[in-house]
Amino acid sequence: MIGNTIRQRLIILTLLVLLLALAGSLFIADRSFSVTLRQSTYTQLANNATYLKQELERDGYVIDPDRFDSYARATALRITIIGKNGVVLYDSDHEEATMDNHLYRQEVQEALDAGSATSERRSATQRLPVLYHAIRVDDVPEIAVLRLSTTLNQLQSYQQTYQRLFFGGIAVLIVLVSIATAFSITMLTRPLAKIKEGASRYAEGDLMARITIDSPKEMAELAATMQEMALRLRSTIGEVESGRQQVQTILEHMNEGILLADRSLVIKVANQAAVTFLFGHLPEGSPAIEGSALVRLISSTEITGACEKTLADGKPREVTIAHHGHLFGETAQVVGREHARTLKLLAVPVRSGSDIDGIVLTVNDITELRRLEQMRKDFVANVSHELKTPITAIAGFAQTLHDGAKEQPQELERFLSIILRQATNMQRIVEDLLLLSSLEQQQTAPAKTWNQVEQLLDETVESCRFRAEQKRSTIAAAIENPNQLELLANGPLIVQALSNLVVNAITYSDEGSTVHLKTTVDERTVHFHVIDTGQGIPKESQQRIFERFYRVDAARSRSQGGTGLGLSIVKHIVQVHGGTVKVASELGKGSTFTISLPRSGSEMNSLQGKSEALFSTGRKEGRSLRAASRVKP
Repeated sequence: MIGNTIRQRLIILTLLVLLLALAGSLFIADRSFSVTLRQSTYTQLANNATYLKQELERDGYVIDPDRFDSYARATALRITIIGKNGVVLYDSDHEEATMDNHLYRQEVQEALDAGSATSERRSATQRLPVLYHAIRVDDVPEIAVLRLSTTLNQLQSYQQTYQRLFFGGIAVLIVLVSIATAFSITMLTRPLAKIKEGASRYAEGDLMARITIDSPKEMAELAATMQEMALRLRSTIGEVESGRQQVQTILEHMNEGILLADRSLVIKVANQAAVTFLFGHLPEGSPAIEGSALVRLISSTEITGACEKTLADGKPREVTIAHHGHLFGETAQVVGREHARTLKLLAVPVRSGSDIDGIVLTVNDITELRRLEQMRKDFVANVSHELKTPITAIAGFAQTLHDGAKEQPQELERFLSIILRQATNMQRIVEDLLLLSSLEQQQTAPAKTWNQVEQLLDETVESCRFRAEQKRSTIAAAIENPNQLELLANGPLIVQALSNLVVNAITYSDEGSTVHLKTTVDERTVHFHVIDTGQGIPKESQQRIFERFYRVDAARSRSQGGTGLGLSIVKHIVQVHGGTVKVASELGKGSTFTISLPRSGSEMNSLQGKSEALFSTGRKEGRSLRAASRVKP
């Protein structure tokens, strides 16, 4: 069969390329000459038209047929003069009486509009293109357009000449190229046979076989490359194995779970993160993850269903589901409650060409993201709710005053006091929000100084004295600090945190009660205890009281004028100081809030640890040098 060998295919390809090149050159040359000839002809027509128009103007626009006939014969151009109504007044090639109206010819209409125009039409007799150039004659009642035209006779003669040369030369070129191609192909096929023999030996496992080729250069380089490839094959296999181990290490240390399964949903690869997210810590003796069916390990129809659909149609699918222990979905949420985790799984098909060989299941724990998102939503809703009450009150009473209540002195004073109270409450909310925002900035580090703990307690008692007198309550402060140790902290922030706790204790205790502020100081930590005998906090609310705007008793909190941000501010002040805050409470018996702060600050503890490490290293080096100096040479 023709075209099976390299020799035959190269000969056929060479001939085809030659034919295409010659045909392309014929087409390009024909088009180039045609365009050039048209451009030069249009230029000639324009120049002659301008000259004839000037001659008409010089003769007072009187048509001299003899003169125009002579000019037409001398230039081989056809001259036509058209009147205002389209009637031909003069034509150098035809009798004017036998010619039809030229008013609606393309070049005539365009010349009347633009001043000059060109067009091209094919001659009905000669089958050659005829070029027209028309210019408008202004300020003459009889003459409207002067038109010149000519036939491109040169184009036909050029095409005939070129085609004769082309078809005569192509035969000679085909013969010469065929001979040269056959010789070149013979020089190529001989080294190819040697290369084929060497490749067969490599395929059989003989990687030390030699292929000797001197020319041509490309074949010699190919043979050398194949030999080098064979020599590197063993090392490449080792590198591949090493790369596989590296990929396995990366998978094992990724925070994202990766699980690979085949079309039967049998797990082939599962990194440690995927095992932890989906199966937890497996006890000893549990069946291996790899090699087990996914449906046997995961009791979730949502996950297995998404994987099966992905295998069926090849579209990625995403599943977000709760997980607790071996349970998934609503069961996990009911059983696990706050301990349930939220997992986001993405099933992606693994393709081999157009076929689907399996799936990759990625697993991410988005529990914290969901919690933060819910906190953000709750915060926006709470801020809107808390600000709505004072804003509505201020707007309502201001409108009442505007409508005439200001004329009544008693009502005016009462309404103004309400507006002032609501504005003050709103101002407190905004100030607390700004303080919280400042404390939550990761780059914010409050300025710290050494403070006397007794002074901090005195300032706290003084700041809460007015509130205590309103409730006829007593603040009992006590401190255990035998060594008079100081606290490295931001004093005003600590006072504010303690004041918030004391004011809360006074607010939620009965009138005439006593709030205890006890403090103990040791070498490392300062503990502040705020103890009241109030109504206490329900156990289910103790985990949430430090959230913004959370209120155990919303009605009483608002009646007492609280913003709902005090305990949240306390928590953030303690956190920026590296401490902790806890609550212990029992309904009907009161509550105890405890703030524990590192006495010298977390930064000082870190610096002290580094200093001790450096000092220890220095002492070891010193002992080594002294020991070396005692060695006799």
